[in-house]
Amino acid sequence: MLSGHAPHANAGGQGGIVQAEEKSNEGCSCASHEAAIKAEYVLFDMMDSNIIPDNKLCNAVISGWARSGSDDAILHVEEVCNRMDALGIGPDGVCFNSLINVYAKSNHPEKSVRSLQVLERMEKRRDAPTSVTYTLLFEACQDDDEFLMNVFESCIEHGLLDEKLQDSFMDYGPACIKERLGGSIPYTWSENANRGPGGMSR
Repeated sequence: MLSGHAPHANAGGQGGIVQAEEKSNEGCSCASHEAAIKAEYVLFDMMDSNIIPDNKLCNAVISGWARSGSDDAILHVEEVCNRMDALGIGPDGVCFNSLINVYAKSNHPEKSVRSLQVLERMEKRRDAPTSVTYTLLFEACQDDDEFLMNVFESCIEHGLLDEKLQDSFMDYGPACIKERLGGSIPYTWSENANRGPGGMSR
């Protein structure tokens, strides 16, 4: 258990994770997997040394696993999230999106369920989803019409249905969604559409 205030991430730890991130962008799945393992090792070593990383470093590790192509990526990112919770590091919207991205890229049989659970967790923490969040949820749930319908309803409830999502639902969504998108789309369905820090996507 931590006592007092633990120091925040030092430059050495951050450098190790950044270097691993650069390695993961090289394109080779083998290199990406090794880079994800290295970045995770550096992150956990910091945590075990009572050095508290920030969201940016944690997200770098989660994103690395999303690019790794590893069948074990979900297990690794869930362990990262568990450790973040144990240390009181609250995931931000970027971390949540990265976590959904891991599920979307996996072959896990429950990826639709788990992705929607991440959305519920975001909402409980009052971390506002963006249109990117729903694009990732669409990718995670597109093989299951029931879950895809849940994604659509939540998306329009938040007013985040941008043009990219409209195209995705029209091309790959179930018939009931295509029918609703076939006519005039209410302004409220897209009034808050945005893809993150860059602002409005409409």
